[in-house]
Amino acid sequence: MAGPDDVLLWWNHDLEHLNLAIIRLSFRLRLPVNSPSNISKDTSLSSSSIVNQKYWILITLFRKLLFYVSDILLEGPMVNQAAAEVEEKFIHSTPSYYEDGDAELHMAIRMSLEKPDAETTENTIGDNMPIDREEQAELDQALILSNLPLDMCDEQLAKLYKARINSAQDLINSAKQLLSLQSGEPNAVSNFIGLIRQAVGLAPDDSVLKASLVQYLSEPETKAQELQSSALELMEQFQQSGDWTTIDNAVQLMEEVIKLTPDDHTLKAARLDDLGEAFYCRFQCLGELGSIENAIFVNQQAVDLTPDGHAGKARRLSNLGNAFLCRFEYLGELRDIENAIGVNQQAVDLTPDGHADKAGRLNNLGGAFFRRFGCLGELRDIENAICLKQQAVDLTPDGHAGKAGRLSNLGSAFSCRFKQLGELRDIENAICANQQAVDLTPDGHAHKALLLNNLGIAFSHRFDYFGELRDIENAIFVKQQAVDLTPDSHADKAKRLHNLGNAFFRRFERLGKLRDIQNAIHVNQQAVDLTPDGHADKATCLHSLSSAFFRRFDHLGELGDIENAILFNQQAVDLTPDGHAHKAKRLASLGCAFRSRFKHLGKFGDIENAIHVNQQAVDLTPDGHAEKAEQLNNLGSAFQSRFKCLGKLGDIENAICVKQQAVDLTPDGHAQKPRRLNNLGNAFESRFECLGELRDIEKAIHVKQQAVDLTPDGHADKATQLSNLGGAFIRRFECLGELRDIENAIHVNQKAVDLTPDGHAAKPGRLNSLGVAFQCQFGHLGELADIENAICVSQQAVDLTPDGHAQKATWLDNLGNAFQSRFERLGKLGDIENAIHVNQQAVDLTPDGHADKPGRLNNLGGAFQNRFEHLGELEDIENAIHVKQKAVDLTPDGHADKPGRLNNLGTACFRRFERLGELGDIENAICVNQQAVDLTPDGHADKPRWLNNLGSAFIRRFDHLDELGDIQNAIRVNQQAVDLTPDGHTDKATWLNSLGIAFLRRFEDLGKLRDIENAIHVEQQAVDLTPDGHADKPGLLNNLGGAFQSRFQVKHLGELEDIENAIHVNQQAVDLTPDGHADKAVLLHNLGKAFQSRFERLSEPGDIMEAVVAYKTAAGNTSSRPLTRYDAACHWAILCSKRQTSFSALDAYTVVFEIIPQVVWLGQTVHRRYEELPKIGKTINAAAAKAISVKDLQRAVEWLEEGRSIVWKQILQLRTPLDELRQQYPDIADELSRISLALDNAGTSYFQNIDLGIKHKSVEDEAQFHRRLAAWYEELLQKVRGLDGFGSFLRPKKFSELAPAARNGPVVIINVHDSGCDALVVCPSSDIIHVPLPMFSYGEAAKMHSDLILSLRAGNAREPRQVPPGYDVSSFILKEILGKLWDFVAHPILSAAENILYENIHDSLPHITWCATGTLAFLPLHAAGIYGSDDPTKNMNISDFAVSSYTTTLTTLLDSGSKLKQDPTKTPSVLIVSQPGTGEEFLPTVAQEVEVIQRYTSPNHTCHLTHELATVGAVWGEMSKYEIIHFACHGIQEMESPLNSAIVLSDGGLNLNTLMGLSLENAELAVLCACETATGDEKLPEEAVHLAAGMLAVGYPSVIATMWSIHDSDTPLIADKVYSNLLGHCDNSESQKAKLTPAYALHEAVKHLQREVVKVWKGMLFDNLLKAVLS
Repeated sequence: MAGPDDVLLWWNHDLEHLNLAIIRLSFRLRLPVNSPSNISKDTSLSSSSIVNQKYWILITLFRKLLFYVSDILLEGPMVNQAAAEVEEKFIHSTPSYYEDGDAELHMAIRMSLEKPDAETTENTIGDNMPIDREEQAELDQALILSNLPLDMCDEQLAKLYKARINSAQDLINSAKQLLSLQSGEPNAVSNFIGLIRQAVGLAPDDSVLKASLVQYLSEPETKAQELQSSALELMEQFQQSGDWTTIDNAVQLMEEVIKLTPDDHTLKAARLDDLGEAFYCRFQCLGELGSIENAIFVNQQAVDLTPDGHAGKARRLSNLGNAFLCRFEYLGELRDIENAIGVNQQAVDLTPDGHADKAGRLNNLGGAFFRRFGCLGELRDIENAICLKQQAVDLTPDGHAGKAGRLSNLGSAFSCRFKQLGELRDIENAICANQQAVDLTPDGHAHKALLLNNLGIAFSHRFDYFGELRDIENAIFVKQQAVDLTPDSHADKAKRLHNLGNAFFRRFERLGKLRDIQNAIHVNQQAVDLTPDGHADKATCLHSLSSAFFRRFDHLGELGDIENAILFNQQAVDLTPDGHAHKAKRLASLGCAFRSRFKHLGKFGDIENAIHVNQQAVDLTPDGHAEKAEQLNNLGSAFQSRFKCLGKLGDIENAICVKQQAVDLTPDGHAQKPRRLNNLGNAFESRFECLGELRDIEKAIHVKQQAVDLTPDGHADKATQLSNLGGAFIRRFECLGELRDIENAIHVNQKAVDLTPDGHAAKPGRLNSLGVAFQCQFGHLGELADIENAICVSQQAVDLTPDGHAQKATWLDNLGNAFQSRFERLGKLGDIENAIHVNQQAVDLTPDGHADKPGRLNNLGGAFQNRFEHLGELEDIENAIHVKQKAVDLTPDGHADKPGRLNNLGTACFRRFERLGELGDIENAICVNQQAVDLTPDGHADKPRWLNNLGSAFIRRFDHLDELGDIQNAIRVNQQAVDLTPDGHTDKATWLNSLGIAFLRRFEDLGKLRDIENAIHVEQQAVDLTPDGHADKPGLLNNLGGAFQSRFQVKHLGELEDIENAIHVNQQAVDLTPDGHADKAVLLHNLGKAFQSRFERLSEPGDIMEAVVAYKTAAGNTSSRPLTRYDAACHWAILCSKRQTSFSALDAYTVVFEIIPQVVWLGQTVHRRYEELPKIGKTINAAAAKAISVKDLQRAVEWLEEGRSIVWKQILQLRTPLDELRQQYPDIADELSRISLALDNAGTSYFQNIDLGIKHKSVEDEAQFHRRLAAWYEELLQKVRGLDGFGSFLRPKKFSELAPAARNGPVVIINVHDSGCDALVVCPSSDIIHVPLPMFSYGEAAKMHSDLILSLRAGNAREPRQVPPGYDVSSFILKEILGKLWDFVAHPILSAAENILYENIHDSLPHITWCATGTLAFLPLHAAGIYGSDDPTKNMNISDFAVSSYTTTLTTLLDSGSKLKQDPTKTPSVLIVSQPGTGEEFLPTVAQEVEVIQRYTSPNHTCHLTHELATVGAVWGEMSKYEIIHFACHGIQEMESPLNSAIVLSDGGLNLNTLMGLSLENAELAVLCACETATGDEKLPEEAVHLAAGMLAVGYPSVIATMWSIHDSDTPLIADKVYSNLLGHCDNSESQKAKLTPAYALHEAVKHLQREVVKVWKGMLFDNLLKAVLS
């Protein structure tokens, strides 16, 4: 065995040969391997890679080397040294040896040393990884060679070397051939490089071939090819994922490729083309303009570098065309689409038939034509597009990857032509093609979402045409799928969301469900958010989002939505470059948004902006473009809106012109044809409303009917077209009055409502239109069901419209008009209250400056006017004039509605004139009615109406001034109204009726027979023209009857036929009017007058019976106006008094008294009640006179009590204690008390200067609340009267209840009437004493009152020693008046009642309380007597025989008697109010008067308010604290407005109206030392409308006041004696015992004054201090 040294020698000797063998073998086994980090670290060498098996061969060789000379394994340093030397030798002897190989060999050596026990390859390789046959053979061969002798190994290795060279060369040849065959294909270069790399691997390491191949791969071209291959792979990934980062990386790699590719390189054009395609894809993803600009640039370079005839020329032209097309879609510049078509056409022409790319290039050319059609709208372009795309589809074999895309593109072209021509086959073909495209595309395919999206668009288009719900449902379904299949990062996500939003938008327009428009906004907002700024689609997404906000605004009316719509639309416009194909469309949409905001807010700037941008849209759209018609239509709508605002004729002319152009440009069969016809009809209708020319409304109906006929059933727009057609029928009906028009209007509007599903945004508008139609038919036929239907559907329209909606005000306005119409029919107060309420809401919801504001103010004014005519409250007609004047002022000159509003203002002035008789009102009425006529062109439908109303105004002024010119003008304009109205017009009869009234008035003035003949003639025409069943028929018959009756009353004619005719037509009028109709009483009343007239001619008892029946029935018609019933009842009573028994007359008067509370209703203000009372006074006196005539004296007293001081009794009734009711029914009593208090406060005006801590409602709210309170109060009264024991609760008192009023002395009631005057003495202990006054009469009383007023004016003076200029005359008149009062009235009464008068009287004079009626109430009855007789013994007056007081009613005496002072010894508290005044109004003795009073009052119980302390508020606040109040100041009696009569204080007047709101518990006496505090209103003698009566009502049981002005110097004298008698001296207890009642105290004071003042006139004047009711 050899030792270590031998081994080393051997090693050194044979190392080179052994090493060479290892090197040769190992190099033959070398293939590319992984890095050392991938080498298995398994020490068992059980590897999973083929590389490890090669390491094992090396290890085997090395181990064989080590054990070749020794069968003992070397150990220690010797082995390590040997291993290191082998490794180093191996590395240095190997050319191109690389670092990884070093690592491999190093590892193999180390493993061989560390694993000496390893044996064979089979034992260690195992089954971890299969090895292919070729490699396994190589490994087997290497193992065999490793065991061969060295020379044999060299021979075999040489053979192997040659074989590898040949194999590498074969791969090179294959690569060249492949590159030639696949030239232009995306993977050609990649495949070529791959084969070359394989050749490198096969070539021996030391071969020249290998060196050349390695050098080739390391050159720039090779690098370029590798980068290009990687870039193409990234593009394929982008097509699958849509991830923008991949296409961005691809662009960067390709740009590097271009840099590496020299200009003369054969692949330069191809690589530029690929780069262009990458830029194109990046533009599609990011929408950056620079990308498509770069794409065009490099694609153009590629084309330019490609010689004609080159196989790639067509492909590169096609790509350039696509880039031009893409830039066109972004910028909309026409030259781009022209270039796109040009180069795509070249690409098609260069592609031979049968070429695989022919279909694709045809498809691209078709797409270019498609886009140019979208820009220019020329039909030939879409025809070419369909033709080319159809060829592309036909050339594409089934199963081809591009088949689905080309079908989808063809479908889009069909959809587009369908939108242009509206031919059904096109949309069917579109859906079919798109459906095929979807079906051909497998799930998961990258284009599946795109194809679904396109199919959804086709469904949407078919829905737009037919309106079938399933189409839009399908559209939403497939578009939702498209969105769901598109990842968030995909470039098309935003576009598909946008399309889905449009589908939701369409379904919302069909169904009106809010969730759809909410979804539309949501997904469109997502689309906007996902689209980066600068992206080509940003403007499109913003535009669609704007449209969604716009529609939600239409639905909800919320201002924020239209603001957003304008904002986003403006952004879309700003982002759209000039010249872009969509610029015009977005401008048009912006214009629509401006117009909608204008309709909501009425701001003029919006409609100006709308017209401006719509005009821009039209100007930017070339003639022949498919969208031209739509832009013109929108511009026309903007002009029409401005016309409605300003009323300028030029605007509506422009609107018609451009809308007509829009219709003319729209081919028959086009889906939009009906809508544009409808809009043109609206414009014609608006011009008709302006000019009133019949041809315009005829045209409107014609084109709107066309629109309806062209719209298929089930289409979403069908309901809209029907509703608009209904509106046109209404307008023609208003013009011609033909019944079929209004019937058609109702029919089509009802269909429109029925076709509109519940919840649809348009439902309220269509209900509103139907309501207007019902209202018009009601106006024509008067059938109650029509106005009920009108209110019902109008109310639904309001209820369905949310608050804040732009149309809410419109629906409220129309609902208010419907309530007004029903009120005019039935007269129910609730209807006019509702009308005012909703019309006021409509006005309040309409912002200032809004175009509709004047119209709504006008309608509100009409409602106020209607209520005025019902209730007669002046405030209502004031409000009507106010708001109508505002309506006129807000309506610009030239506006179509200006004449109508002027006319309505004139009508309001007319009504106020009828109420107040002020000439200025009728002058204004004529002025504005004349303006209305002058502003209305001849031929206008409303011209006759304005003329008719002007005629009515002339008639009223004629009645007022009796100037013949007015009635001549009235006849002239009324005749014009008739002449301008065609036969058959619904208003013809009305105008004839007005003309007849004018003729009748002139007849009554001039007595010319031809006038009454004309009146009868035209009234007969009016009747004949009015169909049976028409609401106006009875009224016209009634007026004809009046004309016949007037001709009958002509003395020299008096033909019986006329009164027969009058009765006949009046009877017809009654018979045609149903029972319960508000007008029934008027018609019955006039029929009664006709019967009465015939009776006076023929004296047939039957006529008087018929007249009585007519009057009685009229009085009993409770649905008629109370005043009408009252008049009928009065005629009934008068007729019975003259022609029938007195008892029948009493029955009639009983009905009169039942109606009076309705005429003078608690629900009216006190002012209004007093305005009604002058009609009633004489009737009360007549009724009492009739009762007296039949000796029914108690009834006479009851009626006089019931019919006098009505308002005061109403006020006091509300303040009546409810103790008895409260004991049994406390809840009812409390409720009645609460409502009574509220009604008392409502009926009497509160003192407004005092802060009561109450937030006051508006005047209108207060008025309505007042009337509701009155209704509740009456209901409660009826409820109480139904309770046991309360049947007469608060009813007029019976005589037995009134008689106790005379407990302190007789009460003398004097009834003054034309039929006779009587005194009724109510005695404390006997029956009523009737004292006829045959020497006194109503006329005598009136003359005496007139003479008294003249006398007082002549003798008025304030200075005590100044004799007035007219003293002698005044003195004579006064003595005469007072003498007559003594002879005719006082003396007969004193004589008749002498026994009763002095019964139980001992030391004092008896006390008489006077209760005078009629004009006698204004005469100084208490001063009646003989004055200034030559024989002093004959001088006498009432004061010598009795102490006099006055009372307004017996009830007042009863109430004052219930307030007796409980403790006579208690010192009363006194409030003194003084106001000396200044200047001419200075009262010089006020201070003296106050000083006198204070002598008799206790300082601790006295308050003195004077000068600036004596304010209205201070006095009001102190009155309740003191038993006695004394006013020493000026007093004013307002003759025109008696409720404004006042005591003058430092800051104003404490007026009667204010006092009515006060109620005092502990008051005892009021002294009014102010002028005219008991004068009263001459027109209301029965009502005692003066301050003294007000003090009684407030709670003072006794009042001392004056009937006229008094002398200042005498008031201290009166005050001294009155308070001395009342209170005595405050420091003298004896004098306290002598205190008198107010009546006696005043009596003594006056007597003292008469003794002090010698002159009769002066003493008499001061004797006229009024002594009021005493206990």
